[in-house]
Formats: sequence, C-alpha cells, structure tokens
Amino acid sequence: MVNNYISLGKMKSTLAPLPGIGYNLRLLHAEDLATTLTWRNREDIRHHFIKSDIISWEQHLSWWEEYRTKNNDFIFIIEETKKPNRPVGQVSLYNIDLENNEAEYGRLMIGDNEARGKGLARRATELLMTWAFNSLGIKRIYLEVFKDNTVAISLYRRCGFISFGDRGELHLMNISRESGSSMLGSIKRKDSII
Repeated sequence: MVNNYISLGKMKSTLAPLPGIGYNLRLLHAEDLATTLTWRNREDIRHHFIKSDIISWEQHLSWWEEYRTKNNDFIFIIEETKKPNRPVGQVSLYNIDLENNEAEYGRLMIGDNEARGKGLARRATELLMTWAFNSLGIKRIYLEVFKDNTVAISLYRRCGFISFGDRGELHLMNISRESGSSMLGSIKRKDSII
C-alpha cells in the first residue's frame, strides 16, 4: 500500500501496465498526446466534459507539463493487446487523497470507434477501481457525471457506483471498497487483477 505522496510519485514513474484480458491500462506517455487530443476534441466526446471547449495543441502541452508534476493524478491509456494492438481510450484516477483514502474517477473516453460496444469501458473501469482499492489502499472512489449522460450513469451503476446526490447539472456517485466487494470478486474471476 502507498502511504505518502512521494511513494505515489515513484509509483507513477515506474508503474507497469495493469493487465486485463485482451487489453491493458498503461500510463499516458507524451507519444499519446496527439491521439488523446483528437479524441478529446471530438464533439461526441467533449460535450460530456465539464470543460467542453476545443483544446489547442499548446493548451494540451501545457496541461501535460502540469500533469507530469502531479503525484496524485494517474491517466491510463486503454490499450487493446490483441491485434492490431492499439490505444483505444483513456480513464483516470485523480485527486488521490491518501489522508482520507479516497480518489476521483473520470476522464473516461473510448476514442476509437471500432473499440466501442466491446465492454472495454466497463472492464477498464473495474480494473482501475480494483487497482486503486488493492494497491493504493483507497476506500472510496467518487465521480461527477452530467445528469443527461444516461449511458455513462448506467455504466457506472453496473460497475457498482451508487448515486448520492446532484449538484447543478451534475449527478454525484461513489463506490466504497466495502460496497464494491461483490463486484470486485466477480472481476477476479474474469480478468487479471493487480
């Protein structure tokens, strides 16, 4: 278990890909930036983000430089490991708070159209949550999602997230290690877990 932000930073710089069946989650690299910017700027994706403006290359590079300095922010590329072995999306765990053992989940997007509808978003979400609970000692993961994003809300519920309120246009959900224990048990039978 990670017990301080220095250890968390070291983990971020050396973390091996998290293996799933037919995919893995690996940390974002500079070489991924052009792809993730293209995905993020797609109209069908960006309108689901709180900051939904089109992002310039310069803004993306500036964001990248800031991201690299944050020990409590992990962005993973969802990468298919079967041919053609390509990045197909991303998911994140950020605002990791080791004192309160909680973190925020988000930035999920399947940017490769051919990868949509294959269950990768759910499997990547479940793998990331399991890693956070088991490797980081996180006890609670929370998220914010637009109320009208019913597809995402349904996905999060299937992953074990529970609604706990609304704030303006946002729906608030969370999952605790305890409430997710039955979900985590089913993942261990389906996927390789850290």
